Amino acid sequence: MKLPVEFESRMRLQLSADYDTFVAALESDSPVSIRINPSKIKLVPALDRVEWCQTGYYLNSRPVFSSDPLWHAGAYYVQEASSMMIEAAFLIVRSSLNGPLKVLDLCAAPGGKSTLLANLLGDEDVLVSNEVIRSRVPVLYENLCKNGYPNCIITNSDSSDFEKLGGVFDLVLVDAPCSGEGLFRKDPEAVDQWNPENVTTCELRQKRILESISKCVKPGGFIIYSTCTYNPGENQEQVKLLENLNFELTEFALNNGSCSTFQCMPHTIKGEGFFISLLKNNGTNEANEINVKHQLKPIKADDAWKNVLINAGDFYDFKGQILAIRNHVFEFFADHLCSLHIYAIGVSIGTSKDKLFSVSPYLPFASNINKDAFEQFELDQAQALSYLFKNAITITQRDKKGYVLLTYKNQVIGLGKFAGNRINNLFPAEWKLRKMPDSAQYFNLID
Repeated sequence: MKLPVEFESRMRLQLSADYDTFVAALESDSPVSIRINPSKIKLVPALDRVEWCQTGYYLNSRPVFSSDPLWHAGAYYVQEASSMMIEAAFLIVRSSLNGPLKVLDLCAAPGGKSTLLANLLGDEDVLVSNEVIRSRVPVLYENLCKNGYPNCIITNSDSSDFEKLGGVFDLVLVDAPCSGEGLFRKDPEAVDQWNPENVTTCELRQKRILESISKCVKPGGFIIYSTCTYNPGENQEQVKLLENLNFELTEFALNNGSCSTFQCMPHTIKGEGFFISLLKNNGTNEANEINVKHQLKPIKADDAWKNVLINAGDFYDFKGQILAIRNHVFEFFADHLCSLHIYAIGVSIGTSKDKLFSVSPYLPFASNINKDAFEQFELDQAQALSYLFKNAITITQRDKKGYVLLTYKNQVIGLGKFAGNRINNLFPAEWKLRKMPDSAQYFNLID
């Protein structure tokens, strides 16, 4: 691997005698790891565990994940193992604070860390998952929607917009935009795009983000700051900035020991380059009053859709779209988040026009869907992939009517509608399988 000269010089100083071992690791194959979604997969795969994440596992090689319908269903997420260390820091936050948590993932797309947080949070917690770059928000929504967590709010706002809220979050995860040095092994483009000027730009951007977002952490709340780089200017120096802003480094358990910051190196752990730190706010941030009205209109539950979810919460209309939002999620939104650009909140039930109700194609992925409210139709792998490719499903029965949940290995993969000798395909078009895998490429995480 041809490394940039300036990067090589700095890493030789950082690593000294370990530099050659580090380079050798960069020239080896990247570990392949996945994290299962415990709300959808109950069986534990017979795989090697990622030691710092209860639901993380290593695979021996990289399969064609798109050939496994369970991947499309959000039953597991392909995530780099080092970044799963977020769990270790989160467990300290959970044990340190009483009551439900209000959590913000500030730089969330494509959604790996948000889905990890969602799986760790409980029914009374709230997750706000934000992405400032508008073009990256749809993939964030896709991954969070498939994950199924109903207590999530997706926003598209800058860190300065959150600063105006004041101290409203118990935890803020800042997985900051960085120079990407930790991705060199798995992404050759990251090597080509690296330059000292961009590193400096990243450092300045991170400083601006932290100065803003530190003001929306409650007194006694926490920041998890992380990057996928080795550069001290983007890591340790940013931690020092937070310490100057009245945050205190806090230890968490990791690798059979404890630490408040940890630098993952590919020659010392089974993962890529990653930096993580946990800091507690010793300041006195107060929540600010937000005088902005929301556009959600409360509506009464209708017999056509009131039972499609379990523990749905209340129902709201937004421009013809019916949303199910739990009370504590709505209250947090209404009290604090109305000034932000909200991309999604709660669970999309469907639309109602001229008293005609249409089920949302996104509804089936909710972890609290009431399966008993629908007919179900089990598919084999070839049928499931054909469905994910947006084909109709041919059936022999002709007397069936209405909506149907399509399942694979008893896991819901989408929605259809009976139409004579076929099931019409209602899978979201923007999520469709782009290329049909050959049967020789088929992969199954769970046999």
